Amino acid sequence: MLQQYLKLPRPVHILCLGMFINRAGSFIVPFLSIYISERLGFGVTFATMTIGAFGIGSMCGSLVGGHLADHIGRRTVMLAGLFGGASVMIIMSQLSSRWAIMAAAFSLALIADVYRPAASAMIADLTTPHERSLAFGLMYVAINLGFAIAPVVGGFLASRSFQLLFWGDALTCALYGLIITKYIRETLPVSAPGLDAPDDDSTEQVSIAAAVRHILHDRPFITFCLASLLFAIVFMQSMSTLPLHMARLGISARDYGLIIAANGAMITILQLPLTTQLNRFNRAHVVTVAALVTGVGFGLMTFATLRWHFLAAVVIWTLGEIMQSPYMQAIVGDLAPVRMRARYMGVFTLMFALAISFGVPLGGQVLARFGGTTLWTSAFVISLIGAATYWSIRREIGNRPAPPPEGEAAAK
Repeated sequence: MLQQYLKLPRPVHILCLGMFINRAGSFIVPFLSIYISERLGFGVTFATMTIGAFGIGSMCGSLVGGHLADHIGRRTVMLAGLFGGASVMIIMSQLSSRWAIMAAAFSLALIADVYRPAASAMIADLTTPHERSLAFGLMYVAINLGFAIAPVVGGFLASRSFQLLFWGDALTCALYGLIITKYIRETLPVSAPGLDAPDDDSTEQVSIAAAVRHILHDRPFITFCLASLLFAIVFMQSMSTLPLHMARLGISARDYGLIIAANGAMITILQLPLTTQLNRFNRAHVVTVAALVTGVGFGLMTFATLRWHFLAAVVIWTLGEIMQSPYMQAIVGDLAPVRMRARYMGVFTLMFALAISFGVPLGGQVLARFGGTTLWTSAFVISLIGAATYWSIRREIGNRPAPPPEGEAAAK
C-alpha cells in the first residue's frame, strides 16, 4: 500500500512535509478570538467581526492567489504568501488598536492564503490523473496531523505569552518557505501542454476576463463547485453548531473534544489505505457515495442524546470525509485547462471560505430558532442534494484514461 505513495514524485513528498510543518504551527487562528476578546479586552462582538474580516480576506486570497499562480508561477506565489504572511504576523503581534487589528487580520488572510491554490495546482502539475487522488490524500493526512498538533502546542505557548503564538506561527511559515526555496522548482507549464491536458489545451497566458468567461461557461466545474459548497456547509457544522448542540444536551466541551478527536484519529489511520483501495473505482461514484455517507452521519445526530451516539455519528461522517477528500482537488485538477489550473483551484477553495463565512452563521441561526432536529435533518437533506448534484455530472468528473506504460509512451 505504502509503495504507491513512495512512488509519487519527490517534490510531492516535500510539499506535504512543508504543509505538515506549516499546519502544525497554525497557532494564531484557533486562539485569535480569545486573544482579541480577552487579552486585548475588545470583547466578543469585535472579536467575531475580526474573524469575519479574516474570512473575507481568505476568500480574496484564494482568487488572487489562483490568478497570480497561473501568471507568475506557483513557486513565486507560494513564497510570497508564506514569507509575506510571516511578516504580517510579526507586525500584528505589536498592534493594539482595534481597527489596526482588524485590518491586519484581513491582510494576513489575504496574503497568507494566496499560497493554497498555488500549492494545489503544483501538486496537480507534478502528478498524472491516476496519481492525483493519492497525492491529495497524502496532503490531507499531512494537514490533519498538523492541525492535531497546533492547538496543543498553541495552548502551551498561549499560557506563557500570546506573543509566542505569532512568532511561532511566523517561524513555521518561514520554514516552509525555506524548504520551497531550496528543494522545489517551478512547475508552471511555459511551452507545451501537460501530458494529461486535452488536445485543445493551451499554455498561453489567459487574461482575467477570458478566465472568468471560461469558468462561468464550464458547466461541469461550476456544478461540481456548487455540490462541494453544499458538502462544506454541512461539514463546517461539526466545528460550529455541533459543540453548541451537545452543550444543550449537557455534554461538556471536554467530551466534545474527545469525541471530535475520533475524526482526526480516523483520518490519520485510514486515509492512505482507504484511498489506495478506492482508487480502483470510478471517482464520480466514490464522491457521490461519500456525500450520502456524510449525510447519514450528520442526519443521525438528530436522534443522538448520549456521548456514544455522537461518537457513532462522527465515525460515520468521517468515513464520508475520508472517501471524498482525496478526490476533490484531483477532479478540479483534471477539469482545469493547464494554464488556468491554479485559478480553478482558487475558485474551488472559495467554496470552503464561503461555507465558513455564510454557512456557519446560517447553521447557528437554524439551531437557535428551530433547534437541533431541524438543523441535522436539514444537513441530511443538503447532503442528499449534494450527492444528486455530483451524480448529475458523473460522466464529466469520472476517471480519466490511465496514462500508457512508459514503454508504450516512448515507442509512440
